[in-house]
Formats: sequence, C-alpha cells, structure tokens
Amino acid sequence: MAGLTLAFLLALPPAAVPWSKASYALRVRGVRCSIAAAIADADEAALVCAAGSLAARVEQAVCRVYGAARTARVRRSLKRLSDGVLLERTIDPSHELMRQLANSYIEELTPQPWHDSTKHKWAAKLEEKWTLVRDELRSALADSTALESTGQNVWGGLDESIVEYGTGWKTLPLCDRTVWDPVNSALFPQTCALLHKCKVPLIEAFFAKMAPHSDIKPHSDMCNFVLTSHLGLQVPEGECSLTVGDTTVEWRNGKVLLFDTSILHCAENRAATERYILMLRVYHPELSAVERSALQLVFDCLDEPELLEDEMALGEYDARRRALEAESRRAWEEAAARPPAKGRIKKGGARDGAQR
Repeated sequence: MAGLTLAFLLALPPAAVPWSKASYALRVRGVRCSIAAAIADADEAALVCAAGSLAARVEQAVCRVYGAARTARVRRSLKRLSDGVLLERTIDPSHELMRQLANSYIEELTPQPWHDSTKHKWAAKLEEKWTLVRDELRSALADSTALESTGQNVWGGLDESIVEYGTGWKTLPLCDRTVWDPVNSALFPQTCALLHKCKVPLIEAFFAKMAPHSDIKPHSDMCNFVLTSHLGLQVPEGECSLTVGDTTVEWRNGKVLLFDTSILHCAENRAATERYILMLRVYHPELSAVERSALQLVFDCLDEPELLEDEMALGEYDARRRALEAESRRAWEEAAARPPAKGRIKKGGARDGAQR
C-alpha cells in the first residue's frame, strides 16, 4: 500500500489534508448532497483494477463520485500504476532527450516537450502583472533572516536521493495540491491573489531558486498529466537555460514557459548569481474537468485511505473540497486586505519609513 501511494504521488508531494468526518466538520458546515445521486453512475462491471486491491477500492470511489464512463482514462492510469507498468516512449530517436518516462500517466495525452503559453489566457495575464510577483519576492528577500524564521520550509531542498537535482535547487511552497499553505501564502498575498485572479488551473505553486554555477541533470518527473510552468522573476538573462527534449530555451524575466516534465529535461545556471522563478504545476490541457477532479480524488484517497470508508464524505466530496480550498485562501485574502506593514520593501527597493 505504501509503495502504491508513494509512486502515484511522486510528482505531487502530499498535502496535509485530513478527510475524516471530524476534520470536515471543522471546515464545512451545512454542505450536503445526495449520496444516491453521486453513485448512480457507478458501473461496477467497468472496473479495471484487481479486485481486493487498494487501487480497486480507490477506483470504486472514483466511479461512485464521477461515474465510470467519464473517468475511464484515469482508472486505466491507476491500474497501470498498480500493475507497475512504466511508460517508456521514444518521441524522436535522433535526440537522446526526446524520451518520455512516467509511472503515473494517462497514455493518450500528446507527448509534447513544449507547450505554447500564449494559447492560455492565464499565462498572458501573469505576464502582464509579473512585476507584482517580482516586487513581493524582492521585498521578502531583502530580509532573508525574517523570511526564514517566519515562513515554513523556506528554501527547503529535495531528498538527497534525487541526485539529478544536486544541492542547488531550493523551493518556498505556496500551494500544494490546490490547498494554500497558511503560513507562506500569507507572506506573499499579492502573488497568491494574482494566481487566483488569473484562474491558473493550479495544482502547486512555489518559488524556486537555483544556485550560481549549478545544473540539474537530465531526468523525468515521472508524471505526464501535469505540466510545469515557470515565470522568470530574477533571472541573470543569457546565463540560464532550460532544455526539454530537443529544445533549449533561456529563462527571461516576466516570461512564462510551459512544458512537460515527463519528457527528459535538464537545466543550467552559468551565472555568478542565483536565479529565482515562480514555478507552477498545472493540469495537462487535454484532460477534461471531470478527469482533473477524479485525479484529485485519487490523490486524496491514497493520502487519507479513511476517506474510502466514509460514504458521506464521498457523497459530498466536490462540495467539501471546494470548501476546503476556499478556507485555505483565507490566510492570504486577509493578508492582502491589510495595509502594508512599516519597513516592507516597496517597488524600487526602498523601505517604508527609511531615510532617503
């Protein structure tokens, strides 16, 4: 069971989202829907996972909440994971990085290294307002001691066993599996508000920095139904590059990149200074809305298996998750509504109240 959970969540670190009746009662009041209606579409004959397995129990929950027909690709993905079937696809044999590797995957999604960010309205809106994010990050970096003492898991590194990343890749999490971090999101309320306003199809959001003179070796993130997006914030332009498949692109300040990290990719910072970006995980655009919701349910069931035993929670799943996500926004919404604190870095680098 532990192996299955870890593998499926490899590309999406588990969020601290309890699904017990007691925890729901604290978050959601008066939210009810018909369990009978939620499970009416379930077609037990369509189940594909091995009977009696954890995967089969999760699949049954998916069918009960979203129906069998509209979740077929998600359920087949779960079966392949449970059976240990790895996706190894050569996209172009003429280039060593044009390979796709994944253990969590929906096979029918187009294997495409780079996606055109201009086709997504949310990306264009982020680029229009990117200086807001840059300035908020600069303000926090101006007092790094305060940031690291106030924030949560600030500039944490990855597990040392992930050798491809080395030691120069650090992150500051804002949102994990659609739930906002109550501490860090309140430190960056304007950034979080912008992501919400732009309607980014967000799964994760975090700041990422890359150390000077460092690189990330070729690797796959092992999940193809989630794309990665980077917004350049503090980039030594001309000295930082990202290669996905057969194409190398330079990071640019204020520009959004969108790519598939299940395809082999690597990165390099040749500069003598750190590189900062806002990194987002978003659903693959070829997924339907129901498939996205079904994938989220799979994550939650694997993370909190007691959800599988709670028919009321499953019957109210959509409403409860929406309420949980809304509740998690309160931290940055309240912070955004407050006037700027004295001493906070303003645009241009000057502090409020400082002598000029």
